[in-house]
Amino acid sequence: MYNRPLSPHITIYKPQASSLFSIWHRISGLFLTFLMVFFLISSQLLLFITNSKDILNGLIMQLEVSFVFQFIYIFNISIFFYHIINGFKHIIWDLGFFINQKFLFLFVLFTCFFIFLTILLLL
Repeated sequence: MYNRPLSPHITIYKPQASSLFSIWHRISGLFLTFLMVFFLISSQLLLFITNSKDILNGLIMQLEVSFVFQFIYIFNISIFFYHIINGFKHIIWDLGFFINQKFLFLFVLFTCFFIFLTILLLL
């Protein structure tokens, strides 16, 4: 009928750090769930096709050397740690502690530092 946008409030307000972290927490949870299901199905298919764990171990050892596999590994580990750290923040907030801007700023700094440290340690 009318030629108006459905949700104009999205374009009016500036995104807040807490809402962005909440959205990324949900996206990372979906990604990790998809990754786990993909890993379990693919490993079962490889075991079914090869009928031998020795062939599967040789394939895994060849993959570990590749740069792409190492990048994917570091990317997945950093997403996993982000999801864990942000989950702790949600638990703390659900308990009613540290619900203020100062804690949010410190949490953002801690999360970025910890993810950066994790990537450096994995390299």
